[in-house]
Amino acid sequence: MSPEKSTAAVTPTPISQAIPKNLPIEMLPLYDWWKTNGMQTVITFIAVVVVAGGAFAFKQVRESKISGANRELLKANSLEELETAVAQYGSIKAGNAARLRLAKAYFDASKYDEALSAYDACLNKGAPKGFDDIATVGRAHALEGLGRLDEALAAYQAFDKASPGHYLQPQVQMGIARIYTMQGKKAEAKKLLETLKAQKTGTPAWEMAVANLEGIIDRYEPRAARSLFDAADAAAKTVPAPAAPAPAPAKK
Repeated sequence: MSPEKSTAAVTPTPISQAIPKNLPIEMLPLYDWWKTNGMQTVITFIAVVVVAGGAFAFKQVRESKISGANRELLKANSLEELETAVAQYGSIKAGNAARLRLAKAYFDASKYDEALSAYDACLNKGAPKGFDDIATVGRAHALEGLGRLDEALAAYQAFDKASPGHYLQPQVQMGIARIYTMQGKKAEAKKLLETLKAQKTGTPAWEMAVANLEGIIDRYEPRAARSLFDAADAAAKTVPAPAAPAPAPAKK
């Protein structure tokens, strides 16, 4: 006896949404794609627009903050203002330029340890283009101010050898002359200054700077841990003040 065959009719799966009556046959593949992927494509597109808009907004906010930071850095002048500016904005590109100014302010205030640290930080973080040489020479000045003469001399001489004709070279050579003097090598210091004087003849500012250093070297006497910066300050303080004008004769 043959197995009984099922006579139940198979009910077809209903279509969730009928195909539009007037849809051209050639559009059927596109319609099928839209039904399958269209909504996901729209969602993806919206997500891309939202992300791109967020990135643009973030860039605008960031640029606005950097612009504000740059204005604050430019306004900073005093030592305290520069310290605050570097603490707040030292991580941005312009912050390192402010750090270079801070190092110079420390040096001018005879805070040589702080100046050295600031110059080192400036070089380690990448000094602004064109300013790395200033930081390098400033660092040598700070070492000289600290009395670390061998290190300062090595730094000056390395720059002098590596950068012939550099606009900072005269300052470097004057630094070498100062250290020679403090090491008891006045003759070598004077010889170096004579060469520098010949190179800078006709440049009044440098002629005056060299002449002033020559006078300091002539008067300098080695003492315990005393730099030529201190000697120059002391010499300036000993210059007598101009005599006060004589009082006018009393009227008869």
